[in-house]
Amino acid sequence: MGRHLLLVLVLFFVLCAWAEGVQVFTFQEDGVATESSVAVYEGDVSLSRRIYSLTFCMRFKIFYLHQRGTIFFLQETAKNRFWMLRGEVWVDKVRVTIAHTWHFMPLKNQLWAFRWYHLCFTYDHTSFLIETFLDGKVVQNATYDVGNPVYGDFIAVGNGQAITEGYSGVITQVNVWDRVLSDEEILRLAQCQADTQGNFVSWNAGWTLSNAATEDVPLAKLCQEETENIYFWFPDTTDAVAEYVCEALGTHLPIVTSLEETEYLYELVKTTWPESDHCPVYYWNGLTDEEEEDVWVASHDKNYVDNSSYWAPNEPNGGRYENCGAINYFGTIDDDCAWKRCALCTFTQPQRFSFLGTCEPELRNVYFVAYQEEYGGLIFRSYGSYHITKRNGTWVYLDTVKDQDIAKMEPFNPDFPMGRRWWTLERKVCDQEKPGRRMMLLTPCLFHHFTCDDGTCIPHHHRCDLKYDCRDRSDEMECELISFPEDYHQHLPPRVPGKEDSKLPVVIKMTIKSIDVQTVKMSMKLSYELEMNWYDNRLNYFNLKVNESLNNPRLDTMMKLWSPLVKLLNTDTIDQSLLAEDANTVVKRMTKPLGRDDGAAAEVDIYSGKVNPLSVSRKYSTVYACQFDLTLYPFDSQHCDIHLQIVSGQVSFLEVHPNSSVTYLGSLILNEYQIGELQVLLEKDYDSGETRVRIPMTRLYGNSILTIYIPSLILMIISYLTLFFRTSIFDVRVMVALTALLVLATLFAQASSSLPQTSYFKMVDIWLLFCVGITFLVIIFHILIDNRLYSQDNQTKVHSFNEPFNIKFVGMKPPVQQQQQQRRRWVVSLSVEHLELLAKAFTFLLIIAFIVGYLVYILT
Repeated sequence: MGRHLLLVLVLFFVLCAWAEGVQVFTFQEDGVATESSVAVYEGDVSLSRRIYSLTFCMRFKIFYLHQRGTIFFLQETAKNRFWMLRGEVWVDKVRVTIAHTWHFMPLKNQLWAFRWYHLCFTYDHTSFLIETFLDGKVVQNATYDVGNPVYGDFIAVGNGQAITEGYSGVITQVNVWDRVLSDEEILRLAQCQADTQGNFVSWNAGWTLSNAATEDVPLAKLCQEETENIYFWFPDTTDAVAEYVCEALGTHLPIVTSLEETEYLYELVKTTWPESDHCPVYYWNGLTDEEEEDVWVASHDKNYVDNSSYWAPNEPNGGRYENCGAINYFGTIDDDCAWKRCALCTFTQPQRFSFLGTCEPELRNVYFVAYQEEYGGLIFRSYGSYHITKRNGTWVYLDTVKDQDIAKMEPFNPDFPMGRRWWTLERKVCDQEKPGRRMMLLTPCLFHHFTCDDGTCIPHHHRCDLKYDCRDRSDEMECELISFPEDYHQHLPPRVPGKEDSKLPVVIKMTIKSIDVQTVKMSMKLSYELEMNWYDNRLNYFNLKVNESLNNPRLDTMMKLWSPLVKLLNTDTIDQSLLAEDANTVVKRMTKPLGRDDGAAAEVDIYSGKVNPLSVSRKYSTVYACQFDLTLYPFDSQHCDIHLQIVSGQVSFLEVHPNSSVTYLGSLILNEYQIGELQVLLEKDYDSGETRVRIPMTRLYGNSILTIYIPSLILMIISYLTLFFRTSIFDVRVMVALTALLVLATLFAQASSSLPQTSYFKMVDIWLLFCVGITFLVIIFHILIDNRLYSQDNQTKVHSFNEPFNIKFVGMKPPVQQQQQQRRRWVVSLSVEHLELLAKAFTFLLIIAFIVGYLVYILT
């Protein structure tokens, strides 16, 4: 029960604090710099109190900025130490000073005028960590040993004791603690969930104001978005001018959603400009059916709008003659776009305009806020000291501090400065001396947008993307990509300043798409794309895209670039320049931009050539000479080297970068070879700028096995098998062997004609020669066997012829003669059989020994 009561009391006091509000101080609301606009702290400040770790928080809203906006400072008056503790703000950074040590903290998101921000600095003396919190989130940090405590006897907000350090804006909730607040505590303060007071400086301790206004604002309101509408009225405009004015001011023509809203706007213009010729009848709205009759869409984005319930009685009734929407007291009507009505532009908060092309070093003089101080008029006031206003019918860009005109806008229709306009200079702007014309741009577009000539905004990446996005098509004009310095010479390669003796590294990337190996000609035909990348530190690039295909310079620009010349050393076409009409030149975006071009009348991001490489690629179809060693054909592995050398002027200034690479996109299996892993060779003994791309290949011997080895082996076996034919059929045996020999000879000749002529034997030659030799050996064996058989037959015939006479006349010794004749017959018969057996065994063993030796040699 006690806990619930305590919670209710806490909520009650919080609600009371919200209801009572927080004291808010306003300084220099008119933006005029003065030293006397300040608030002095009335709380207890003692020199004896010193703090080492601290947290400093405050909430603020900027109106205008002088050289810097000092929001708080702690001083030791006796020794005039103004920098004991100080907080300062700019557009793009903040700075904290702790015990005379200064620390700039860049902001990722720039500060806008007329918006609330909660800012905290913390310093931990044990870890030396300084952190910056914006709206409760850490945005920057640094490590630095301050080394001294913070102390002082004078505290003030709103001024830094100098006229250029005065603050124009609103300040509240300035508190300092002698400890480091946690991230959760700071977040609660930023989100208006707490209003904790500091124990070193307390906002509620009291302040003495000088030339400053004060009011109490509910705590919750400090964290609420200010949604009070701002209205700009412009009389006597056509629909096109009305649409341009509102778009160029950063908004759209209104589309009312009820009759009550129509009545409210009519009463508002009477109240706001009671003495002027206000819009008693009509003012334009953002509807049109110009593209398709009776289909009413929003003019700024062409989206369909269903407002059928808000048409005035009997409207629309103009058909194709009235294609623009207007509003009268009774609702929406269709109207002739060329008639002159009123234009109404509505804002929920002040817009921030950028005036580009002025080379202003301080953002406070680049950013402007639009005001309407008279009916139909406009004035633009910068965060700093510049104005853009209409004087005697001419738009003038002037310095209010020096009371000096800077430029005057040339006449333009419509007569407004928003968009890209020509100005006549009255004093020097950038490097342009007066008098002279200069293009400058006043735009409401945010940082990541591009401004069309008419002041409308498109995403920055849509600029120069080869399609129209601006209504006036100005986004595809003046798409220059490369900036050449005046001393740029095409024949000179880039050199690093201070390192003139160093070499320019060039990265080669070869993408091979097809390979055609011609073994007979000992050549290789390649279809490939050769790409070279290098850095040219002399160049700057504009508006590089993430999509590299959009970073192509124009042909005339490309031909002005220095580019390495490629020498193809082992081909008939030796010199090949990559820079040609059919080459593809790309600037590769590798880093973030250096910044914006302050002198350009557009949102131009600058990229350095030192870190963003140029890439030139070109497609080739080239025949390269190769040196093949065919000793092991068809069981060989080959490689063909592509000899490249980069030349341009002195080749000693160039070298091939180790990151060079080669990629093969085609099939790894060719008709005759299998492609291995390609590689780029960089050897010490190569000439300067020379490299070789090696293409390893392993021959596919399956076709040779089928067309050479198997047929020749079969023919050799057939010739060998003739040794097993009957001995008596000599004609058949010899005819088969001779036929095999003839076929083998034909096969040999055919295989030799399909190969390069070499002075050395190839393995296929040895195989075929062996097959021919075996067949020839078999034929020799056949002749020897037949001769022996012939001798045997003759002796048998002689014996048969003499045998009767022996019986008749030599009958005295028949048993002895018969034994001698049998012995001679047995010797002749045994010799033929032994010869056949010898031929078979010797040939077989020779074939087996050769095949085994052949295979062993190939495999090893």
